[in-house]
Amino acid sequence: MSKNIVVIGAGFAGVLATKKLAKRFKGNNDVTITLIDRHSYFTYLTQLHEVATERVQPDAVQYDLQKLFSRQSNVHLITDTIQSIDTDAKEVHGEFGTYAFDSLLISMGGEPNDFGTPGVKENGFTLWSMEDAIQLRDHINAIIRDGAVERDPEKKAAKLTLVICGSGFTGAETVGELIDYKKTLAAQNKLDPSEIKIILVEAAPTITNMLDRTNAAHEEAYLKKNGVETRTSSAITKVNADSVEIKEQDPIKTFTLIWTAGVKTNHTADEFGIDAGRGGRLVVNKYLQADGLEDKSVYVAGDDANATAEGAERAVPQTAQEAENEANVSAANIAADINGDKNYTEFTDKNMGFTISFGSRYGIAQVFGGKRVRGWLATIMKHGSHFLYFKRIGSFYFMWKYLMDEFFRIDNGRTVFSYNTARRSNVLWTVPLRIAFGLGLFIDGVDKFQGDISWLVIGHSGIGIWEIILGCLIFFGLGTWTAALLVAIGFFFFLHTWATCWVLFVAIALMNGSGRSIGLDYWFVPWLQQSLGRSRYGVPRSFYDGK
Repeated sequence: MSKNIVVIGAGFAGVLATKKLAKRFKGNNDVTITLIDRHSYFTYLTQLHEVATERVQPDAVQYDLQKLFSRQSNVHLITDTIQSIDTDAKEVHGEFGTYAFDSLLISMGGEPNDFGTPGVKENGFTLWSMEDAIQLRDHINAIIRDGAVERDPEKKAAKLTLVICGSGFTGAETVGELIDYKKTLAAQNKLDPSEIKIILVEAAPTITNMLDRTNAAHEEAYLKKNGVETRTSSAITKVNADSVEIKEQDPIKTFTLIWTAGVKTNHTADEFGIDAGRGGRLVVNKYLQADGLEDKSVYVAGDDANATAEGAERAVPQTAQEAENEANVSAANIAADINGDKNYTEFTDKNMGFTISFGSRYGIAQVFGGKRVRGWLATIMKHGSHFLYFKRIGSFYFMWKYLMDEFFRIDNGRTVFSYNTARRSNVLWTVPLRIAFGLGLFIDGVDKFQGDISWLVIGHSGIGIWEIILGCLIFFGLGTWTAALLVAIGFFFFLHTWATCWVLFVAIALMNGSGRSIGLDYWFVPWLQQSLGRSRYGVPRSFYDGK
């Protein structure tokens, strides 16, 4: 008898749980997994502040679902907006269809919590979706541009003031990114960076309270050093179009309020009839089964779940790391339901620590039982945690994409290695070297093939034909990267002398895309990428209907 597992939400928890279930039931034609999301892609939410500050482009944090699941034939992708759940009929109702389930995982993610503060929805900016990030990016660009040419001093100061409410993970990392970004904005608009003011507002008496006080003190010192004004014990009471009102304080004149003060469960989940706890998080038992629906095989994971470890007073924080942990537990228990063995796994808090990045080159980490790491190394660790997630979901393609987007395809040197990796050099200047080197290899190969004395490799007459082939490829710029790599490898087998070591370095230099400038790789490489991409991943679409 066929069974269908439905996963609502392609976030950190939903994607990982779907991967786990697909692997668990690989080869079992009686079990299918249906992944439903309102987008055709997975958004890496913890990087949205990088999009909002133009450190990376939007496609750097969008991961197409077909490319993630193209090798899992038992996964059906559906692009739809879920509206309700009928647990008695075991059906999920969306805007465009109804989906029956035997087991259900609710992992729709959260949304900003404004705590009822007047004006936040109308005049504030949030960072909880790609749409939010793009809207904020465009606003910051426009308001700083307007501020740069504003003649009225008071209005100019207000337009050049950026206020962030909330010093949690998102707020702290947004402030850090703005520290880097304001230098770029200042240069683009002919301003002094000090003219762009950043203010962090926190209702609590201290900032970034997930940090211990030693690390928090280092954060405060870093923010102060970079001109960030920090206001603690400052509860925002109202957000206006041109100001922010604070309890028992003078208002802050600004046209930009970024609200990162809290998160709550997706409002759609309010209609599911499941008891909710703090922040609207759905109540679950120790197996992450929805309260009152244990016999229906309904589970909750990620920001939606009020997941609480045995003996703990409060639920675990709504972080990507906890979402991954909940995905593992819920996937294992759904598999137990499908198999009918009821051998459930209990949820336990496996928090290994965390890292907060303040821009591209400074971070603070508390890991491995509270060990403190700060600075450049902490930022490297942050990148490592992202690589680890891609490994867990088995996507080396997106691991490679992340590497390129975060270390190489970045303007203004905003990487952990600065301009050392981010500089976009013009490979046109390597064309003469490529042509000369390719021609030299060709001539040397012909001489060797004809039995004449060669100028490059003494002896080894059998490799003459290979020199001719590789020389032609490099000369015409066709498959240059591969040809140059083979030359570099060949150096260690046939040359490896001080007199010819220059060959190795020329080959390495030509691997920097030199064939795509006045070479056949200009057409060949894009065609190859597209052909291989379609062969492996199919054709990405704006929405999926399970076919």
